[in-house]
Amino acid sequence: MNQIDTETARQKAATGDRATFPMDPGARRRAFLVLTLGLMCTGFSQAVVYAILPPIARELGLSELQVGSIFVLSSLFWLITTPWWGRRSDRLGRKTTVLIGLLGFSLSMLLFTFTLEAAKAAWISIAVGFPILIVTRSLYGLIVSAANPAAQAYVADRSTRDERTRAVATIAAAYGLGATVGPGLSASLVIVDILAPFYFCVLLGLLSAALIWFFLPETERPVPSREKKRMRIFDRRIVLNLANGGLISAAQAVMIQTVAFYMMDRLVLPLDDAAQYAGIGLMAASMATLFSQLVIVHRFRMTAPALERGGLGISAAAFLLLAFADQIGPLVFALTMIGLGQGMARPGNAAVASLVVRRDEQGAVAGLSNATNAAGFLVMPFIAMPAYQIDPALPYFIGAGLLALAMTISFIDPNTRRAGTKGFDADDLDDPMQQI
Repeated sequence: MNQIDTETARQKAATGDRATFPMDPGARRRAFLVLTLGLMCTGFSQAVVYAILPPIARELGLSELQVGSIFVLSSLFWLITTPWWGRRSDRLGRKTTVLIGLLGFSLSMLLFTFTLEAAKAAWISIAVGFPILIVTRSLYGLIVSAANPAAQAYVADRSTRDERTRAVATIAAAYGLGATVGPGLSASLVIVDILAPFYFCVLLGLLSAALIWFFLPETERPVPSREKKRMRIFDRRIVLNLANGGLISAAQAVMIQTVAFYMMDRLVLPLDDAAQYAGIGLMAASMATLFSQLVIVHRFRMTAPALERGGLGISAAAFLLLAFADQIGPLVFALTMIGLGQGMARPGNAAVASLVVRRDEQGAVAGLSNATNAAGFLVMPFIAMPAYQIDPALPYFIGAGLLALAMTISFIDPNTRRAGTKGFDADDLDDPMQQI
């Protein structure tokens, strides 16, 4: 494919619903597939960590609140650095930025696993190991946060407005695909050693980086911004959308940080079985998420606002079901429906943000949108874990309330409504204040 002059691409994009960097449909499908497979390790690792860490933590003597706090600093760094990485990808290129994130992923997972290994073997005390776990996990927030916004901007650069929702959902499916495979494979690897899935995550990250390096094409540089001014979180086009992203993240954090403890306590499971049962529930949720992103989004071609609202409603109802479930069947069904709803709401929310800004702002908005993924994980450990200690069902009532609030915001936000309007293109409006 010939290199396309960025100014020419900008002029072409302004004349109609065209991608900034047009690609042959076959080549684009292959590129998006490579990017999706390359990012699988992020979803895989999250499913593995949240299914296996709680039993390990209890064995080491860590409380539920301490387990949640391991991820707080990482989430803070993710929240701060993701917008920076999104803007940085405009200069470094999307591919290079994704590679930085994947290599950082392998490094952070390796150091995190070594620390757990040392604590389990009593080479270091848990008093020493606990702060090291926090620091090593913080590398995840600092560096791995580069991958997702660059990947989202890559697909936005190469898709038209009408294709944007499906393209963003395809990249979101990378997380779902990894999270689907993660629990099942980790349950098998646990037989070898409970930390074996963590080491596999390291290997998977290196293989993912190699896949991106050799097979992801990027001959065109991102279109430089027409403005020197940075996009801010209080930009009136996206501020309510970002708030919704934070609420979706908060609800997900409630579920993922408590579900392993919830299954242990509700089903009265021994520690040895806890990781496998939690893995089953998370795998069901991940499979439903993947179904949403690869089937519902592509088959039904819903608008971004409809996708977001439908997902929020399904998830809110499922959280209420989870609060009352006390058997394995209803627990897994509730988690499955949460996964289905999250698989609709998250890409719908990200697509709305992408649709209401200009093409030369895609890197910046992708960074801000992905930063909201960490917002809930930053705040909710200090809410969900104390609530869990009061009543194990209480966090899920909180999650349902957060999602109900997000659905209300989605309906009242004028920019969300505009994102669903056929033919609207943010590039037609030079003044951002007109896009309110």
